[in-house]
Amino acid sequence: MLIQCSLIIQNLVPQAEKNNSQSLRSYLLTKKVNGKYYVRVSNSTYPNGIHYDIAMLEHIYYKFIKERKMGLEFKEPRQMLLIIADDKEMLHSFYHQLIDIINGKNVIIGTRHLLNMANSNNYNNNIGCNTKPVDFVDIDRFNNSLLNMKHLGKLVLENCDLPTIPVQIGNLPIKYLSISGSKLPTSQFNQDTFWNWMSMDTICGTLSTLKMDSIGLKSLPFEILFLKNLQTLSAAKNMLTYLPHFIAEMKKLDCLFFGDNLLSYYPDSICCKIFQKVDISNNPFQLPEYHVFEHLVKYVDVFTSLKRPDDDLIVKPLSHLSFYSLINNCVPFKRQDIPRTLWLYFDVVGRCMLCKRLLLPDYCEIRHRFGLPTAISLTKDQRTTRISRQYLLCRISDKFCVKR
Repeated sequence: MLIQCSLIIQNLVPQAEKNNSQSLRSYLLTKKVNGKYYVRVSNSTYPNGIHYDIAMLEHIYYKFIKERKMGLEFKEPRQMLLIIADDKEMLHSFYHQLIDIINGKNVIIGTRHLLNMANSNNYNNNIGCNTKPVDFVDIDRFNNSLLNMKHLGKLVLENCDLPTIPVQIGNLPIKYLSISGSKLPTSQFNQDTFWNWMSMDTICGTLSTLKMDSIGLKSLPFEILFLKNLQTLSAAKNMLTYLPHFIAEMKKLDCLFFGDNLLSYYPDSICCKIFQKVDISNNPFQLPEYHVFEHLVKYVDVFTSLKRPDDDLIVKPLSHLSFYSLINNCVPFKRQDIPRTLWLYFDVVGRCMLCKRLLLPDYCEIRHRFGLPTAISLTKDQRTTRISRQYLLCRISDKFCVKR
C-alpha cells in the first residue's frame, strides 16, 4: 500500500549533532521481500528509498489518526517516523495493514510504485495546457498519482490488488471505470470504506459505465444508487444470488450484464423498462425451497427482535421514514454515516408493484411471477423461456394494496 504524506524522521539515539526535524513530502510504501515485510520511505533526502523492517516496529502511535497523524517507532534503526497523511482513509488502511502484518497474517501486497513517466500512457497532468479528457489503463497496480489527473475520463484498474480505492477518485470526472478481475480488500475496515468514492459529487454525475466482473461480489454495493448517470452496469462472473430492487431507482441504466452468477430471480420492478442490452446467461434461476432468501433471512434475524409500535405497523418507525427519504431524494452519503444495521435495508427495499410506494419487508408481501426481461438484445440460456420475477405488494394486516 502506498500513501502520500508529510514526514519527519527523528533519531531516538542521542547524537552529538542536532536531529534534523524537517518535514518532507514523502511516499510510504509497504513491501514484501523474501518473506519479510518492510516500510519503504522515499523523499528528497532518500530518493532511492530507505527500508524499515516491520518486524522491528516497536510501537504505533495512533491516538490522533482521525487527524491524519500517526507515529511509527522502530527498534532498529532507533528512529521515529512522524506521519501527517494526505488522506485519512488511506492512513486508516495503512494502519490496519500494519496490524495484520504484526498479527502474522499473510498480507498480499500488490505492486503499486510511482508511475514511470515514460510508461504511463503519456498522460498529461498539466491542467493549463490540456482540457481534453484522458484515459489511464493499468493492469497491476493502483497509483495515487492518478488523483492529480484532473481530466481523467477513463480508468481501467483490472487484475489489481485493491486494498482500497481512495475516496478522492470520486472528485475526478471519470466516465468509464473498470475494476474487473481485481482482488478486493479482506480486512473489515477496508471492506466498509471501499465504496465511499461513489458518494462524491463529481463521479456521481459523470460515471456512465461501471464494470465489476470477476471480483467475488456476493451483493451489489448500495452506493451504486448514487451514480445517477450510470448507463452500463456489468457484474458478470461473480457470486450474486439476487439483484436488489433498488436498481429500478436508477433511471438511466440501459445495459445490464449479470451473466455467470447464482441468481435465483430477477426484480420485476425493472421489467417494465426496455433495456438496450441485458445478459442473464448462466444463472440457475431456481427459487430456493419455501422462497427462503439469505439476505431476507439476515434482515429478519436483525429486526424481528425489535419492539414495534403496533402489531399492524400502521405507525412506521422513524428509522423507516428516514430511510425512505434517503431513497426518494437520492442523497449521497458514506455508509459509515448510518448505523451498520441499516445497511441491510438496501438489500430488501423495493416499491409496491401497484402503488409504487417504497416498502420494506415489514409492510409487504413478496411474490413471484414468470417471464423474461425486456431488452432489444437479450442474452440468455438457449432453453430459458421464462424466469422467476420477484415483485412486492403493500400489506397492512390482511389487506393488500389496490392500484391508485
